[in-house]
Amino acid sequence: MGWFFSNFHVCKTAEFSKADFEAYLTELFEKQGFVSVGTSEDADLSVSVFDIDRKWISVCSDGVDFYTKESVRDICEPISKRFNTDVLTVSCFDSDCLLLNLINHRDGVKACAKVGRYPEIKQRSTPAKWKGIVENIPKFKSVLSKDYVFAEEALEEISPMLELASKQGYFCTELILENEFAEGVNTFYFTVPDTVQKAEPPLLTMPTYDLMPCEIGKNSFISAVNKGGKSCGVAIAFSGNYVENEDIYFRDVQFEYFFDRHPRATIPLQLEKRQTQDGQWIYYAEIPQFQIPGKVKDGLPFRKALVEEFKRKFGIRFTPEGDSRKLLDITLHFIPLKNPNGQCTWCVWFPRGSKKAFIEKYNQTWSKRGSSSVKLLKFEDFDIDE
Repeated sequence: MGWFFSNFHVCKTAEFSKADFEAYLTELFEKQGFVSVGTSEDADLSVSVFDIDRKWISVCSDGVDFYTKESVRDICEPISKRFNTDVLTVSCFDSDCLLLNLINHRDGVKACAKVGRYPEIKQRSTPAKWKGIVENIPKFKSVLSKDYVFAEEALEEISPMLELASKQGYFCTELILENEFAEGVNTFYFTVPDTVQKAEPPLLTMPTYDLMPCEIGKNSFISAVNKGGKSCGVAIAFSGNYVENEDIYFRDVQFEYFFDRHPRATIPLQLEKRQTQDGQWIYYAEIPQFQIPGKVKDGLPFRKALVEEFKRKFGIRFTPEGDSRKLLDITLHFIPLKNPNGQCTWCVWFPRGSKKAFIEKYNQTWSKRGSSSVKLLKFEDFDIDE
């Protein structure tokens, strides 16, 4: 996976005041519904300002990106108007595309520069509109048309043309945390007000539904996330017609969480075979002490919300052994102990409605992709009539 980051840069003028700028930034975020707080522990997002006495003062935030025209409009145009200057955005999309926008409200300038391609990015480069910022437009145009292994590498040539300091174009929260910007950084913190008036029960769901079948002797991993209120205690259950006679059993079962850490936190599980009140046999384990994180707050920017949800995910890793004909029957349940009705369930064929429909769609998909590493499924291997 490539690199995603976004930042923006404000061109200083003779009248420019850093203190005024930082105060205006705070005002801008508060107008969007965020509340200023004093520490990172209380914050939902951060805003960092980088100033080392150069032409541009730079800003990045884990709550701001410029992946849409609307985000450029809502953040950059007010700043350009307020400080009567140029505002430059730099965004990188999975290392496939580097996109720069130049805004000047007074002069009516809206210019774009793009390196590489990304499906959602439809803007085209307009190098001629960068006149006044870039001296050598033909060279600038040539740099934009080059092929790069990683699109952000173009910043090595573009930054001097824009009078950005070394690494200034890469300014982002990830590199701040890695101490790549040891000096000149001032960080502000904001939170999203909690508008929930009453406690919600936990409600588990699967952020992505895995459509790859389990294999005998190979570990599988299925994850869940909470879309309700925080809670304590979760149970794991495997159900299916393979349990009663132990046609399939599971080894190396472990519960994983804290996805944003390396290594993740893990809890080994010992599954117990038990019979439910309705006579169904299951493999079962509880983690009563696990604190189920609450849902991501409403109102967070899209990318920040994705990051926060990733942190809150938890899952089960397991390796099936036994009768391969029963693999499609493997059904996994994540059950919040304080609200069993808020459970979520995974079985690979459920989204297709039947095992037969799943196999047909699975084979059709992988045949089109021509992948030699994926084995196509046969009906007879699962005792299914064609």
